[in-house]
Amino acid sequence: MRFRMYNPGKITKYGILVRMVYESSTGYICNLQIYDGKCGPLTETVGFLLEPYEGKGYHLYQDNYYNSVHQTNELLQKLIRACGTIRVNRGLPKDMIDEAKKLKKGEVTFRRNQEVPLISYQDKRLVNMISTLHTAEVIETTSRRTGVAKKKPKCVIDYDTHMHGVDTADRYLAYYPLIRKTVKWPMKVFFCLLQCCLFNSYVTFSKNNPNSRKSFLDFMSDITENLIHTSDALSSPSSSDESQGSSRISIPTQKKYPKNDSPGRLDGKLKNHKLVHIPRTKNDKTQTRKC
Repeated sequence: MRFRMYNPGKITKYGILVRMVYESSTGYICNLQIYDGKCGPLTETVGFLLEPYEGKGYHLYQDNYYNSVHQTNELLQKLIRACGTIRVNRGLPKDMIDEAKKLKKGEVTFRRNQEVPLISYQDKRLVNMISTLHTAEVIETTSRRTGVAKKKPKCVIDYDTHMHGVDTADRYLAYYPLIRKTVKWPMKVFFCLLQCCLFNSYVTFSKNNPNSRKSFLDFMSDITENLIHTSDALSSPSSSDESQGSSRISIPTQKKYPKNDSPGRLDGKLKNHKLVHIPRTKNDKTQTRKC
């Protein structure tokens, strides 16, 4: 199975692809799927992730990688209303694409495909939206940075607001990653799932303790200390065993030290590479290594 994926747009270009569903306000990870190289079309992946929420009237916000007119129609039949950006080759009509190219800054054009509205809005760049939650309504809003009032489609404003959960989860998962560089993909998958569990625990803790200002790092440190103390308590003999004269003794594990210990390990100069002559053995016809 081919787990490793290549994405040229990311800082870490190679990695394991994990598709997730987040709660929009807190970033709580509701469901996930690890790409194993055998997943079906994107519509099947979205259907798998949203299967627990079908028929319950949930609202879904997703980016242009997942959205299409066909996908949105299928979600609407499952009582899931969606909103998000969309690519021009995912069902936008040709006349709308041509009209959107002529829009000036602040102008809007829209079309309706049955029950699915398609909206194009010209800001600093052209933004194409699809939504079964909104109409083509344009409202006035104020920029946070400049304080200048301008008009935007309501679907764009709601999309920016509710995608906050995705940014929150990604930010926390990237702050203190547990995954280390290794070629063993089970290790990466295990630590990825472990970190997702820790983040969900932190979100639940923060929700139930609104007055607590504990950071994610402090939360993970407390869990680590509790696990260490629990492990020590389980490994140490109990008081009842001592009173009964139990012969259970904890035997420390023997560490395997290297045969030829480097002298730089003690003086802090281990990184300074030293050239050492490697003599030729009896079975070697030619010397293959110089150092």
